[in-house]
Amino acid sequence: MSEVDSDGISVRAVRGRSERSAFINLPWSLYHDDPLWVPPLKASVRQILDEAKHPFYQRDGAEIELFLAWKGGRAVGRIAAILNHGFNRFHGSNQVHFGFFECIDDGDAARSLFGAVETWARGRGSDAVLGPFNPSTNYECGLLIDGFERPPVVMMTYNLPYYSGLVEDAGYSKVKDLLAYVSPVQGRSLERLQKLAGRTRKRNPGLETRGADLKNFDGEVRAVQEIYNAAWEKNWGFVPMNDGEIKVLAAELKPLVEPGLLRFAFIDGEPAGFLLCLPDWNPVLKDFDGSPWRHPLKTLKHLTVTKASDMEGLRLITLGIKAEHRKRGLEGVLIAEGLEVALGLGFSSCEYSWILEDNDLIKGTIRLMDGELYKRYRIYRKGLVAR
Repeated sequence: MSEVDSDGISVRAVRGRSERSAFINLPWSLYHDDPLWVPPLKASVRQILDEAKHPFYQRDGAEIELFLAWKGGRAVGRIAAILNHGFNRFHGSNQVHFGFFECIDDGDAARSLFGAVETWARGRGSDAVLGPFNPSTNYECGLLIDGFERPPVVMMTYNLPYYSGLVEDAGYSKVKDLLAYVSPVQGRSLERLQKLAGRTRKRNPGLETRGADLKNFDGEVRAVQEIYNAAWEKNWGFVPMNDGEIKVLAAELKPLVEPGLLRFAFIDGEPAGFLLCLPDWNPVLKDFDGSPWRHPLKTLKHLTVTKASDMEGLRLITLGIKAEHRKRGLEGVLIAEGLEVALGLGFSSCEYSWILEDNDLIKGTIRLMDGELYKRYRIYRKGLVAR
């Protein structure tokens, strides 16, 4: 598909290696003057877009189509149309998702890109388009709409401030906001949480907790998968991770994990919950500029010298408790233990992300640590009318 509008913009599906490279490389032309942008690793982007090999697409035959907008022989925008059959079956929906959206500040180009996704979606009988998901809620998702003063932390999205206008001008409206809080890593917060944790332990004599055993990494991954798929089952936008997905993600995260910041809770010996805090490795990723080979001296320095504890910030990326163990205080115990480890390692701040805007339980816990709402991400939706 390729249509040229009055401004000379054409949109067509990506075909061939050179166009796929243009899709992956496009952000470098948009963000080259933005000091807050953290370039993704191109190999990771290429991997997640590989429909033939990545396990995401093995889930019920998920489909993806990539589109590029061209003007004057130059790529000026991109978008992906994603049909996640597992998501639709899990939520009883009939939607196509959009993701990996990037574009110059040009409403015609953006509308043409979204129009291509919508046409693709109608061709598959879908009644709405939802996003952004890159490519699902188990990966990066959401459009940053507020909080452009500070750079993104590891595995969180970032975009230029005008993007929300482009999306909304294309007819999309808010479905859900995802929140990010930040707080100092401080002893005062730990004292508050330890008091709550002490009471929780007295009420739950069968409660045991521990950090990760990376020597038994495969076993830890199985425990994470069991808790993750059970704990988030009723959450908005959730879809279970299959075995292949969790293995790929775990392999990517293993070098980034600080064992004391991956914590498990057990009730009478059975997995009940887990917490995963990651050091914010984005300053290192920024040095890589998309590939460890672009700046070999910086890469050598990081490989030989840089440690997780050298990072200043953390991201609390997941905190999940199985439904039958909720409202017993396990969240506070895990956060208190993670905070104690973080203090010992010298981290200065922690981002809690992302949090559903209506998750009042977790928002209340974060307030105990003087958490400040400082970034907001949005998921958009547009209903489709059959043509």
